[in-house]
Amino acid sequence: MSSATRADSWRSAIRWLLIIQALSMGAMEMTGPFWPLFLRELTPVPHVPFAWVASAAYFAPMAATLLTAPWWGRLADRVGAKPMILRALVALAASQLWSVYADSAASVLLARTVQGGLAGFLAAAQIYAMRVAPADMRRRVFADLQTVTACGSFMAPPVGAWLVAWMGFRMANTAGAVLILACIPLAMLCLPSVPPRPRETPDPTADASVTQHAPLGGLVIGLLLGTVAVQAARVMPQGFLAPYITETLHGSVMLAGLAYSATAATLALSARWWAKRFAGLPVHATLGRVGMLTAVCGVTALWQGFAQGEVGFIAARLAWGVCLGGLLPVMNSLVAETSPPERQGFALGLCSSAAKGGALIGLGVAAASTGLFGWRSGFFAMAAMYIAALAAVLIVRRVASPQAVPPVVQTQRA
Repeated sequence: MSSATRADSWRSAIRWLLIIQALSMGAMEMTGPFWPLFLRELTPVPHVPFAWVASAAYFAPMAATLLTAPWWGRLADRVGAKPMILRALVALAASQLWSVYADSAASVLLARTVQGGLAGFLAAAQIYAMRVAPADMRRRVFADLQTVTACGSFMAPPVGAWLVAWMGFRMANTAGAVLILACIPLAMLCLPSVPPRPRETPDPTADASVTQHAPLGGLVIGLLLGTVAVQAARVMPQGFLAPYITETLHGSVMLAGLAYSATAATLALSARWWAKRFAGLPVHATLGRVGMLTAVCGVTALWQGFAQGEVGFIAARLAWGVCLGGLLPVMNSLVAETSPPERQGFALGLCSSAAKGGALIGLGVAAASTGLFGWRSGFFAMAAMYIAALAAVLIVRRVASPQAVPPVVQTQRA
């Protein structure tokens, strides 16, 4: 196969992957904001406050993904990435249809938990992209995956709101399930199979301690900790942004919707631009730029907290989204780059777990800080979380310096 044919092949596979991700994640986001409204109509969970039940609809799938994502990543290393994409799509569609026919809040919560445990589509898509795309294009492809997810975050909910108002939540959820089911034959026919990476035969002359500890060295662990902090800060405003705008800034509900969309829009628009800025950089230099972006994110968090007018607040949200576009995709790609080839799926599964764990931590910290000190304090807690992320990035950068990187990692980069 010529180089031009190989290039067309992987680009075609990535295009279809992006289409499948856009459709499936958009189908999920259509009804995502409206689960509490649906749960209110069902048989309640006995002796449990409704607020707890509504929160569990979002916490349960994240907690399940946190526990199972590394295992699915390890399985992808053994059987290949395409079966994991098909498994995730089947699990998403089945759990959505389960919710359609549920008659109690407990049944919906169980369906959502199963969805989190068995699906994990985003991690599966990253693993597939990593296996298909050339090494020098992975950062850009990871950015494209985040872009289509961000587009779904601000384009699908209005469509879902219209569907829920027109034909009710159950039918809207059915429409989402049908859309996900349509992605299964697309994935089967349009995504070429990618064999798993063969396990390397251990070199009997190599240092055993290096071989044993390379998969989860300081680089990978530090990047995972940074991912936890970055994701925690990213999701924190979800718990307090709307009441902050309406009660503290005295803005409208429309302003709250605009604030959400503003960040998602600039994140989607900036992700590929950042990928180009990071292309070809060594790990040490990449981490330097990631550290600067993390610091700027902390500044934008404070900006949101101190902004008095609507224009200044929206400007801060726009700036925050621009910075977010260059963080998580790059950190995920760095984890893959600094992991042994035969364990990259497992490493990206850990990335998914770190992101979900960070989300749970962020929501908890935001609830505690705003409950004790008011809505504005949530932004100061965000800034503190970014300081923690910056500390992790700086430590990792020190480990990744050319003088500190072990020979096995340098060989992988080459």
